[in-house]
Amino acid sequence: MNAERTLVFPGQGAQRVGMGADFCAEFPLARAAFDEAAEALGEDLLRICVERDQRLHRTEYTQPCVLTMEIAVHRVLTAECGVRPVAFGGHSLGEYSALVAAGVVGLADGVRLVRARGALMQRAVPEGRGSMAALILPDIASHGVAELVAGVGAEVANDNSPEQLVISGATEAVAAARVVLAERLPELRFVPLRVSAPFHSRLMRSIESEFAGYVADCAPRLRVDRAAAVTSNFTGEFHRPETLTDHLVRQISAPVRWQDNMRALGRTGTAIVEIGPSAPLSKFFESVGVEVSRLVTVGDLALFRSEPPHLAARTEPTPARTPDARPAPPVASMPTTPGVRPAPPERPVVPATFTGGDTADRLVLHQRQAAPALLRLFCWPFAGGKAAAYTQWRTRLPDWVELCAVELPARHRHLGHTPIRGFGELVDAAVAQVVPLTDLPFAFFGHSLGALTAFEVARRLPAGVAPEVLFLAAAVAPHLPRPGRLSSLSDDQFLSAVGHYGGIPPEVMDTPEVMALFLPALRSDFEIFDDYRFVPHPPPACPVHLYGGRDDRQVAATQLEAWRDVLPGTRSTELLPGGHFFLVDQRDALVDSIADKLHAVRPNAVPA
Repeated sequence: MNAERTLVFPGQGAQRVGMGADFCAEFPLARAAFDEAAEALGEDLLRICVERDQRLHRTEYTQPCVLTMEIAVHRVLTAECGVRPVAFGGHSLGEYSALVAAGVVGLADGVRLVRARGALMQRAVPEGRGSMAALILPDIASHGVAELVAGVGAEVANDNSPEQLVISGATEAVAAARVVLAERLPELRFVPLRVSAPFHSRLMRSIESEFAGYVADCAPRLRVDRAAAVTSNFTGEFHRPETLTDHLVRQISAPVRWQDNMRALGRTGTAIVEIGPSAPLSKFFESVGVEVSRLVTVGDLALFRSEPPHLAARTEPTPARTPDARPAPPVASMPTTPGVRPAPPERPVVPATFTGGDTADRLVLHQRQAAPALLRLFCWPFAGGKAAAYTQWRTRLPDWVELCAVELPARHRHLGHTPIRGFGELVDAAVAQVVPLTDLPFAFFGHSLGALTAFEVARRLPAGVAPEVLFLAAAVAPHLPRPGRLSSLSDDQFLSAVGHYGGIPPEVMDTPEVMALFLPALRSDFEIFDDYRFVPHPPPACPVHLYGGRDDRQVAATQLEAWRDVLPGTRSTELLPGGHFFLVDQRDALVDSIADKLHAVRPNAVPA
C-alpha cells in the first residue's frame, strides 16, 4: 500500500462541541496530546471542547482547541494506520496545525503561539467595528471583484476557490462593498460571516510587532529545515526556511492565498486527507477538481486501516465510452436530501471510471472496481448528495460486487455542468447511463430522492433488462400525496424547511461560506424532486427490499410500507435506528443487510 499522504487542516470556524472526545476515549495517544497542550497553557482544553463551554467560540480558546484536536487526530492516523505524510497545508489557523504536524513547531509552542495570536486578533479591533463576508460567483476573479471592494475600503481576506472570495474590513467598508457589488454584479451572492473581528485585513497590522515577539521566543526551538514541506498562506507556495518566521507574522494581516496553496499541494501527486473537527476545505479542493478524503471521527479511521493496495494510490481514471458519447473529464468526488446531508465531504481516494456523454446534461458515474465483478450495485443519490456518500460501502460489500455511485450534474462548476431540473430529464439521462452497463447482472439502491430515481429507472429500462434486486430507503411511496414545492422558497425559508430532515451538519449550516457553496446543488435537486409525478406503469420484475429510520420525521412507517401497493415483489421492510439519515448513522448495519440480500441473488450461486 502506498502510505504517502498530503495532510491539510481547516482553521477557525471548523470547531464543534465534542470534537476530539471520541479519539481521546479510544486512543491514549490522543489524550496525551490534549494533556501536553493543557500543561503548556494551564487550561484543560479537552474539557472546553466537550462540555459546551462558551470559551470554545472565543478566538483565544478556539485556536488552541482546534489545533490540539487536529494534532491529536494526526498522531493517531500516523501511529495506528501507518500513514506517512509528505506534505502539509492549512487554512489560516490551520497553517499552524500543519507546522506542528510537520515537526517544525512543537505542540506546546504551537498552542502558546495560537492562543496569543487569537487574543491579539480579538483585541486589534473592538467587536462590531469590523466584519467579513463571503462572495460567491463562478469564475469570480474574472469579474474585477477585488478592485470593486478595494474601491470602497474593503479587501480580499481569503482567496478560497474559483467561485469564492472572502472580504474583510471595517464594518462600514464591507457594507459599502455590498452596495457596490449589488449594483455591478447582481448575480453575485453576498454572505455576511459571523465573526468577531476583520481577520486577514490591514486592521490586523497593529498587532504584528507584538506577535513577532511571541514568534521570536520560540524561534530557537523551531525546526525550520522541515518547513519546506508546509505551504504558506502568505505566499501560496511551500515555505522557505529563511522566511518562515517573518511570513507567519505577516500572515495575520495578509490574505490567505488558498487557491495557490491547493495548487502547490496538488503538485505533490499524493492523495490528500483533511483532518479536523469538520471538513470545510474539501469543498474548496473539489472546486479545482482535487479529491480529498476526510478524517473527522474515529469511525473515519476504518477506511485508512483497511484500504486495499489497489485503492491506495491516486490514479488518473481512463474514461469509458458509451455510443456517441464523449469521455467525461475526471471529476472529484466529495460532501447532501429530500434528505439533505452533505456527504461526509469525502472519504477515500479511489480509482474511478467515468461514463457519460455531454457534461452539460449527463450524469457522472463513479465505478469502484471489483475483480472479478459478478454484479454491479448502482447507488442513486439523495438530494444534495454526492458519490462520496457511498465510498465506504466498498469495504463492506462482497468482493464480487462492483460499486457504481451515480452523481448528478452541478456538483463541479469547474467542469461547466448544467443542472438537471426535471425528473423526467433525470430518468432519461439515467437510463442512457445504465443500459450500456447491463452486460453484468445489476442491482439498484436509492435513498430518498435516490429511491424514486431507482424505482423509475427500473421501470423505464428496455424489455428484458431488470435489476436482480431493488433496495429503496427513506422515501414515501410514489403514489401518495406529495408535500408542497420547497424549491421555490427563498433561501432562508428553503434552508429552514430542509433543515427538518435533520441532515445538514451544524458545522455546514453554521458556516455561511460553506453553506453558500452547497446550496445551489441542493436547490437544483429539490427542483427535480418537486417535479416528480407518479404515473401508473408496470413494476420492475425483481424482488424489492425497503429500509426506513425508526425516528424519521419525514417518512412514516406506513408511508414506507405503501410501496407494496405499487411493488408486489416487495419481500421485506427493515427499520433501522435513527432519523432520515440512518444511511449515514447506521451505515454498517445497512450495508451488511444489503450484502446479505445480494448473496441471495449472486450470479452462479448454488442454492442452499
